[in-house]
Amino acid sequence: MEIALTERTMMYVDDILLVIGIGLHLLALGTVRSITGLLGKSSALRRHWMSLGAVITSFAIGYVALIVLWEGRALVANDLVALMLLLAGAFTMAVTRLSFITTSDVVRIAKLERDAIEDPLTGIYNRRYLESKLEEEVGRSTRLNTPLSAMMIDLDHFKHVNDTYGHEVGDQVLRHVCSLIVSSVRPGDSVVRYGGEEFVVLAPNCPAGDAFVLGERMREKIAGSRLSLPGGQDLTVTASIGVSSLTTDSSGAEMLRAADMALYRAKREGRNRLCIAPAGSPAPA
Repeated sequence: MEIALTERTMMYVDDILLVIGIGLHLLALGTVRSITGLLGKSSALRRHWMSLGAVITSFAIGYVALIVLWEGRALVANDLVALMLLLAGAFTMAVTRLSFITTSDVVRIAKLERDAIEDPLTGIYNRRYLESKLEEEVGRSTRLNTPLSAMMIDLDHFKHVNDTYGHEVGDQVLRHVCSLIVSSVRPGDSVVRYGGEEFVVLAPNCPAGDAFVLGERMREKIAGSRLSLPGGQDLTVTASIGVSSLTTDSSGAEMLRAADMALYRAKREGRNRLCIAPAGSPAPA
């Protein structure tokens, strides 16, 4: 009778260990859900974590099945299995918790890096990003002997928009035009807010002629698009564009200056037009 009571007590202990193991796995599952919440919906890493969550769930279900089914097994085996499963639960929880801390740090650092090179108003790259990207693209163009073009885009009479409608509408216009530029460029091109109402597009593997066609399509798209204002008015803006291409004896900075000079020529000639810098004549410093 006493032995049977001891065995019954030990089985209760085993059940308690299994319940704790289930609890640890459920805590680990909660941490996995927190990790997937930090990751983008289309992230491959998120899908892997969701798969791990499914595995952890199956472990927890298996623990419940053991509590129900293992009544007739040897007592010593029950004790060992319960202890091993408890340790497995503790290990799973510890690993997922450490992974959550690591993922949080990685996401935080990535956000800081993105914020450092992202324009907060439009969501595109800022001038700081352009500095490193220009050096990278010039190096690739020189190394592979491929064309590289730049476009400087400036909104016409933007001060008038701010003065007439206010800066809030001005911000709407900038976001609107930015979306039109982004939708016009090719997948490999970089769109940068250079400052105020001025944007830069870096177009690798794009000779001057193709850059001219791309810029004209962009200019026509901006001029032909209407922005609906809160008061029911429609606002149309235009842009002037300067285009230049990298030459064998010019630097990235000279290419941008040449595009800038072409832009101001477009302004002088009446705005809402595109001018291309003369081939082989980099702008002076």
